[in-house]
Amino acid sequence: MGLSELLPEDVLADVLRRLAPRWLATSRCVCRSWRATVDNRGLLSAVADLLPRTVAGIFLQHSSTWMSSFLARPSVGPMVSADLDYTFSGDGDKIYDSFEVRDHCNGLLLLQNCVVNPATQQWAHLPPRPPLPCVGPDYFYADEYLVYDPTDSPYYEVFSILRVRRKFELSPRHQIPSLEGSSFTFKKLDPALEELEWPPSPCVLHVFSSRTGRWERRSFVREGVAAGTIAHMRIDPYEHRYAVYWRGALYVQCQTDFIMRLSLSSEKYQLIQLPVTFEPDGCSDEAYARRLSIGKSEKGVYSVLVDENQIKVWILDDSDGQIKWVSKQLVVDLPKLQDKICCKSQSHGPWVLQGINFRIDKARGFGNPATEQFEWDSDNDNLLPDNGNGTGYKHHITFLGFHPYKEVIFLNDSSVRVLAYHLNSSKIQDIGYIYPEEDVYSLGNDRVWVERSFPYTPCWMRDFPQNV
Repeated sequence: MGLSELLPEDVLADVLRRLAPRWLATSRCVCRSWRATVDNRGLLSAVADLLPRTVAGIFLQHSSTWMSSFLARPSVGPMVSADLDYTFSGDGDKIYDSFEVRDHCNGLLLLQNCVVNPATQQWAHLPPRPPLPCVGPDYFYADEYLVYDPTDSPYYEVFSILRVRRKFELSPRHQIPSLEGSSFTFKKLDPALEELEWPPSPCVLHVFSSRTGRWERRSFVREGVAAGTIAHMRIDPYEHRYAVYWRGALYVQCQTDFIMRLSLSSEKYQLIQLPVTFEPDGCSDEAYARRLSIGKSEKGVYSVLVDENQIKVWILDDSDGQIKWVSKQLVVDLPKLQDKICCKSQSHGPWVLQGINFRIDKARGFGNPATEQFEWDSDNDNLLPDNGNGTGYKHHITFLGFHPYKEVIFLNDSSVRVLAYHLNSSKIQDIGYIYPEEDVYSLGNDRVWVERSFPYTPCWMRDFPQNV
């Protein structure tokens, strides 16, 4: 006698409802009665509505950590509030850092000390990070990335990726700002350390698992050759690099513009060179890393290079067993306004600006979620024609992220407004300002730039491991 015959259908449906969506879909193949229970109760369709399938907005982390914001897309569905004050539990002196958005994956945000789901307002503290290698923070730092797939499991992981600090030719008295805002006296590395290959193999990473509630050491063995030496990595300026979680692998953009592809199932990693060669000598400032970046869109992992008004896009293809970059569009020439000095846009886009620290940002004019809600028409909303008659971008374009389900790139124009560029139609949309509207016209040269940005896809599933 099978399980389906022992359990009433109501009980069986309640058991199946607790499965992750991927395993719920698989359960339909067990037997006819299970398939009938899943279909008749609409279990899959109910779960599908809770999964991250749409873009609710863009989280923006500015160069001044006190100014973090969420540019929210109008919608007829439930609005996501970016008010994250409920996660704050520190003293007043740390209020700014506590809301620094460091990463996003399938509906979860990684902050400095916690992981939070803004859609359900569930969150959990992260325990203290493991210490850096014995040579200390003078030489290394760590970036952290989220891995979360609600179709597979309610649990998430945080990967800490070790990086090498940039080499500076400075006098011993010169003080260099550290990652945490303090300062240290720079010292040259031991020559033997400088010549070590990077990344090492095995590469030992610290990984936080919400299943166990603690940081663990996980070893990944490299397939193929190293990217270079530690000395080679130190010629690259420190900038935030993005990561993509795609089909069971974490793709992390590393120093000197190679990608570390970590296979979570095999615990192996391989290095993938980006389609554009790293050129530190041709970079006049440290914004190079923000011009060349990676992201996830409709067909998987994408690479983008934004240079003035030109955009180059590639897609990572491994369909024939060989990993290679396929050009999506070699050059995209964005329409350009004649007046490069004036950064005031011709129209104010429909997206709503929210601050994520309401205790501070309400005083600065950030809006609350709009009470009048409407669906964003991604094909027709607020399109900017490229006829050269005063529409287009104003001054300087930087990359904000990819739409994860459509071939659309989000761009930052002049550190003021957000544009959406459609790769297939070459249409441009004016989405909205990244400042409170009343501040845009008085910014002058005092505007700050966006250090990190994450198109946000809300997940409404409540199976979230929380602190109790």
